[in-house]
Amino acid sequence: MRVRVEVEETYLEGDHCEVPGIIVTCTKCGATVEVFGQSEASVKRGCVMLKEQCDDRNFYTVDEDW
Repeated sequence: MRVRVEVEETYLEGDHCEVPGIIVTCTKCGATVEVFGQSEASVKRGCVMLKEQCDDRNFYTVDEDW
C-alpha cells in the first residue's frame, strides 16, 4: 500500500551541537523517525527506517515540495 509521509525540517541534537535534520511521519499510523541531514537522501533514509519499523510494510511516498 502506498502511504504518504510528512517531512518536517528541524534541528537534532548531535554529539557536540545541534545539527540540521528532519522528522518523517507516517500519515497512516503516526510513527515517526528522526534523520540527520535535510537532503533528498535523508528523506529516502527516513522512509526506509519507517518501512523497517512499521508492521504493514507500506511503500512510503513524499510530496515533491516537502
